[in-house]
Amino acid sequence: RPFERNLDRFPFPAWDLVDIPRYQKIWYERHGYYSMNMVTTRGCPYRCNWCAKPIYGRRYNSRSPENVVAELKWLKKNFKPDHIWFADDIFGLKPGWIETFSRLAVEQNAQVPFKCLQRVDLITEAVAGALKEAGCKTVWMGAESGSQKVLDAMDKDASVEQIYLAAERLHRVGIEVCFFLQFGYPGENWEDVQKTLQMVRDCAPDDIGISVSYPLHGTKFYENV
Repeated sequence: RPFERNLDRFPFPAWDLVDIPRYQKIWYERHGYYSMNMVTTRGCPYRCNWCAKPIYGRRYNSRSPENVVAELKWLKKNFKPDHIWFADDIFGLKPGWIETFSRLAVEQNAQVPFKCLQRVDLITEAVAGALKEAGCKTVWMGAESGSQKVLDAMDKDASVEQIYLAAERLHRVGIEVCFFLQFGYPGENWEDVQKTLQMVRDCAPDDIGISVSYPLHGTKFYENV
């Protein structure tokens, strides 16, 4: 079990050090709205063998949903952001965290449209519904490949079926679905590439981000290649 600790004993980020008016102005000029970042966790306990996170160990630190909603409510009151980006590697990993966060956000009128990153195997129907209630607009997921052979080689600990289910569940409640895709992993052939393209056609994500597999020093993938 990854080492875990609670971050609630630490204060909120030092928002007073940020030039918010300048930040807002640039966002409005470039995008027509402005977004602020929040982070509710540190680390990732999963073992994707190409990812930089295992270099730092499998330590996972988490704030409570009560603490996160308190900061969200404070930001909404003081800065009125149009959008929040939860920049966690995985948002709401702990069982029941998202459901509690959603309930508290609704009760305290703290909802702000947001995007977050998620694992496909964590998107249950209950989680999808809770994300929607909390104000989630967009979920980015590390789909990576439509080939189970490639996912297994990556140590993703997820299935192609779970990618399809996650996309369906999120779309059903009106949340935008976005895929991170990776091409060129060792052992991937043209048939595997076609499976990925077919997955994109079938799941119809609202956006995709594409990268080519590259080895980061210190990862299992680096040692393999």
